[in-house]
Amino acid sequence: MYGIWFGTMQTLTIRQKEILEYLRDYQAEHGYPPSFRETAGYFKINLGTVQDHLKALARKGHLRREVNRSRGLRLIPSPGPLRTVPLYGAIPAGDPRQIEEAAEGYVSLPETWARGAEVFLLRVRGESMSPYILTGDQVIVRRQDHLPQGAVGVFRVGEEITLKRFYQEKDEIILKGEHPGFPPLILKGRDLSTISILGKVIGIYRPMEIG
Repeated sequence: MYGIWFGTMQTLTIRQKEILEYLRDYQAEHGYPPSFRETAGYFKINLGTVQDHLKALARKGHLRREVNRSRGLRLIPSPGPLRTVPLYGAIPAGDPRQIEEAAEGYVSLPETWARGAEVFLLRVRGESMSPYILTGDQVIVRRQDHLPQGAVGVFRVGEEITLKRFYQEKDEIILKGEHPGFPPLILKGRDLSTISILGKVIGIYRPMEIG
């Protein structure tokens, strides 16, 4: 059974992820963070670009910038061990469509929510899994090529991607949504060669606004 995590998860761009990892590695080695110029030199970018990335990291809660101080960066400790995983674009849960293979950003998740050799996030669009998984949710997926009966998984059917609950009965596979208005997808015979399992849904992140 999967859980729902309500929270304020901030997506990092690829460059923001690289800079944050550099800051953490540098501080672990030297005991203090790098200067803006050292960071710019390491990534071969100008100071203005570095400052823009640092402002974004501060806004997303990863560091604090102290003005008028040499090496005025303070990394904010996380409440527990984190793991950075890629976030992929919209995945349909009703009308399957292809998704882009390239990650659109990276997100830091608690390690307890991202267990497995390869874990990633997918954004959901569609209503076939409602009311349990909704449009806008980001499902946490552990990559694996087999599923137990009744597990929620991510599947490639032909050239398309879909999110459904998995059942296997004799010589057929049934991919079923939670919403009664969507008929199950039944594959048998030659159609079985068109399906591959991309992973198991192990959690859900659902943004929630307070106030």
